[in-house]
Amino acid sequence: MSEGKASRVERDYFGEVEIPDGKRYGVLTVRAMENLSFSGEPLAQKESFIRAMLEVKKAAAMMNMRTAELSEAKGQAIVRACDALLDARDYSDFVVDAYHGGGGIATNVNVNEVVAHVAGMTVRATEDVNASQSTADACHTALYIALYREFAELDVRLLGLVDVTADVTARFAEIETISRTCMQDAMRIRQGERFSGYTAVLRRRRDKIRMEMPRLLTVNLGKTVLGSGVGASDAYRDGITACLRDVTGLPLVMTANGFDTAQNVDLLADLADVVKLYAETLIKFCQDLRFLSSGPEAGVGELILPAFMAGSTFFPGKVNPVVPETVMQGAFSIIGKIETIHLCYRHSDTDLNVFEHMAGMTLMEAIAELGAITDLLGERCLKDITVNQAKCAEYANALIPLVVDLKAHYSYTEVQTLLTTKTKTELVELLKGVTNR
Repeated sequence: MSEGKASRVERDYFGEVEIPDGKRYGVLTVRAMENLSFSGEPLAQKESFIRAMLEVKKAAAMMNMRTAELSEAKGQAIVRACDALLDARDYSDFVVDAYHGGGGIATNVNVNEVVAHVAGMTVRATEDVNASQSTADACHTALYIALYREFAELDVRLLGLVDVTADVTARFAEIETISRTCMQDAMRIRQGERFSGYTAVLRRRRDKIRMEMPRLLTVNLGKTVLGSGVGASDAYRDGITACLRDVTGLPLVMTANGFDTAQNVDLLADLADVVKLYAETLIKFCQDLRFLSSGPEAGVGELILPAFMAGSTFFPGKVNPVVPETVMQGAFSIIGKIETIHLCYRHSDTDLNVFEHMAGMTLMEAIAELGAITDLLGERCLKDITVNQAKCAEYANALIPLVVDLKAHYSYTEVQTLLTTKTKTELVELLKGVTNR
């Protein structure tokens, strides 16, 4: 500690640690910061998770009072401390690396120490705030609660993109252009029909995410470290889920097999995969937007994307599809995070997946990025997208759509022969003749 700075000394069996006055964490948090930091992202940035952890500690304290594991005085002090932290939303003392190793223990001790410090009296972090819990069930439960809430917020944003895309579909309903298969000219299509496909897949991928969300409502608080519940009383285990339901307002249920929950994070991998497929859907959509708006003179030029900034420091007047490209880059980032989650699953230890904490934190980041790029695409691109109607009309009257029209009156072989013997103008006149009969 630098000279002139007030501090206090705390001890553990590794020795003494100086902690600046005013900091509400303790010696175990300092140890974690010194030894387990690498990402540059403190736990304080994960507000939804901290909220859930404080709710877990509050529910545990309430249940520990009912079962006489804690005195009324200590239990109420912990409850008041959790409420004060939740109300103030001052999470500055949650300082451990959000991605630390060790199965999430640094997160649990950081929360325990801050709550104990705020509670005051003689409340102890490990013995009282953490009573009847382990890192494995406290952090797991908080992760699931936080993820459920973040998915619920994401769902609103995904619905917003569906609505915007549906509006584009309606606006473009009667605008004819050309379709493309194998990147070559194909039959006539309406822009509204094309965008109806985008709307449908975005709605379907949103529905898939919604279908997976309720699985996060099954938690393991009370099962302690390996799933057996050792360290928590029968009465505590029987009542903690209902108590946590009251605290969170969520319809939580306890896992049927605590050993499975301790060992496996396949649910997080499942959720990660539906997020990944949504991200891949956005890549496909944005790739189409880039292609269909390419030009303006030497490209396809059907769509006109909103312009926000210069596209080059070399070509004056050049405008690039920067929003679709940004969305694609965000999707690339999400896909990389999903692979991290699968690595966390694959490298589980025998009886406890010590990488669950990283998997959950990474999924939170993926959800946040998906929400951000979803908003960006809808608000900064699709809301004000327009069509080059002259270019679309030109494409709609190209040769291949004409060939498709002729096929309504002639066989495939006959049309193929006509293409080798007549000009496009002659084919147009031929079509007029057969349609006017």
